[in-house]
Amino acid sequence: MLRNAVREQHPKSFVKAFSTWLEANHVSQSIPEALQNPSSSRRFASTSRAVLKSPPKLIEPALPRFLRRQLLQKEADKARSAPPKTSLKQKPASSEARPVFRSRHYDPSSETPKSEARLLEPHVLSARLKKLCDESKVDDAVYMLKNAPLDAQNTPVWNTLIWETLKAQRYQLAYQLYVDMKRRGFSPTTRTFQTLFNGLSKIEHWPTHPKQLKNARSLYEAFERHIESLKRHDPDHPDLSIDPLAGYIRILGSAGCYQEIFDVYYSMDQEGKLAPNQYIFTAMFKAIVAAKGDTTEGSVKVAADTRLLWSQMIKISNKTKAFTPDSHLVTSALAALAGGNKADHELAFGIINQYYGLEVDKPVSRSGMFPLQAEPLDVIFRLCTQSQNYAQARQFLQQVKRRPGDIGGPSILDRAHMEEVLRAELALGEPGLGYHAVDTLEWMLRQEIIGSNGPKIRPALSTYNLVMQACWRSGDWPSAMRTFDLMTGYHAHDFMDGSVAESPRFDKRGPGRNLPATAEFTSLMLKTALVTKNRANIRQALRIVNHIGFVTILGSQGQERQTTTKTIKDKAFYGSKFATALTEAVNTALEEGGKFARPEEAKTWQALSKEAKAHLTEIGVPVKSGRQQKSSNTPSKRSD
Repeated sequence: MLRNAVREQHPKSFVKAFSTWLEANHVSQSIPEALQNPSSSRRFASTSRAVLKSPPKLIEPALPRFLRRQLLQKEADKARSAPPKTSLKQKPASSEARPVFRSRHYDPSSETPKSEARLLEPHVLSARLKKLCDESKVDDAVYMLKNAPLDAQNTPVWNTLIWETLKAQRYQLAYQLYVDMKRRGFSPTTRTFQTLFNGLSKIEHWPTHPKQLKNARSLYEAFERHIESLKRHDPDHPDLSIDPLAGYIRILGSAGCYQEIFDVYYSMDQEGKLAPNQYIFTAMFKAIVAAKGDTTEGSVKVAADTRLLWSQMIKISNKTKAFTPDSHLVTSALAALAGGNKADHELAFGIINQYYGLEVDKPVSRSGMFPLQAEPLDVIFRLCTQSQNYAQARQFLQQVKRRPGDIGGPSILDRAHMEEVLRAELALGEPGLGYHAVDTLEWMLRQEIIGSNGPKIRPALSTYNLVMQACWRSGDWPSAMRTFDLMTGYHAHDFMDGSVAESPRFDKRGPGRNLPATAEFTSLMLKTALVTKNRANIRQALRIVNHIGFVTILGSQGQERQTTTKTIKDKAFYGSKFATALTEAVNTALEEGGKFARPEEAKTWQALSKEAKAHLTEIGVPVKSGRQQKSSNTPSKRSD
């Protein structure tokens, strides 16, 4: 209060004293002047905290915004173009300044910058998946695909893995991949369904795969929805194709679903892009043949339905220029017509004449629509056998031998063709059967040397068995001995009466041309000797058996290298036939006290008979007496 009073009474003296104090404490002199100013806030005259206001600043006029931007741009360009400033006092890099990594073997200088790294492409991923599957690492391939970047995945990549799993017979995994592909947003294409149907059609025994048949039906329904969607959005879409249904039809045929095959067929369009084509008709013919067991009529119904399908195929092919029957379609139709009646067979032979140029009951053929190949010729020979036109098979063979090579000549013939013709001749049973069979055998051996189809037409053990069977049926012993010479390499003349050699001659040929005598072949040879009613032939056959050895013949499997259930059964069956024929031949040769045999040979043959009887006892076949062993082919009176 007193200080306020003093300040009010003597203001000048107060200001002077306060200024002296401020100068002593280094305070600016502007404050006393401000206090003297009447407009001052008089902060220091009161104990209250008053805010000291600074005098207003003068605002300079600002440049327009576009000019300020130009100036800033110029300064930025100068800074960018100026060389970097280098410090002369930079310290050398020391080991302490290097970054430390978790692995001491890591070298950051060898790393590729992320900007330069190449992205994984779909075709590269497909190649990697295929390589893993080739190494039997299907599960690793599935893991790689599911964890691959989405940019590297597409429907063709998934199709690749689905096909590889089907090749590995992982059918359920393939269907799961199909489902997973759709869940990940990749829509299946027509190629996807074709891949799945073709893979599932490789299943041979469908009773053990009922779930896969259910999956196939589900895929068929999905394919129908896929086609309807494409037709609705773009009728000319390139994915509009009926080809995948050929695989589904083959699946139904293998599974025995005869009626379902025709349900699928009649659900197709009869005209246009989605009408049945050559692939569908080929699959239809093969499927109904495979599913003939599902019908009560069997092959007769198959042939009748084939005749109907053939007429529809001709109509569709006449309407559609892009549809032309091929050799596979014709071959499958011929195979389906083989089990029918006479009308079906006449249609089949007409098709053969039209498409392949082989004439019925004529010595010379002509050019057909297609060149004759090995597969159609095999079906043609089987058709002749099943339709009981045995003579026609022999005529077709002679026509093929005379044809030029560019339309299907002798070069297309192989061992299967010749054996089918031999079966037809056996069924025909004409005089001179053995002679013609040996003539066919010798032609095959010559064709092996001079023809371009050498290894394919080389006679096998089954061929020699058929020829020996023809010799037995015709009772032709010279032809039988010629067959024995050609097969084994021994000289049969060295086993005849009056010219028996201590060491029979043996011609060693190239690999696969000297075949051992098996139980089946030797039993047929012994039966041929017995049916001739000539003891000299029987003695010659017994000398051959004695030279080769009973145990050796019994254990020989010829060209068979695999031991299967069928080979074991065949070996036991023909072993019993061989032992029975050998016992009968010995009993015949030693009739009337063995006066027709030399004593030393009689002892040897008795030992052979003893071995044969022991073998029959071992396998459980009852041994008959000499009189009971005489078959219908064994005569009551024989010549020496």
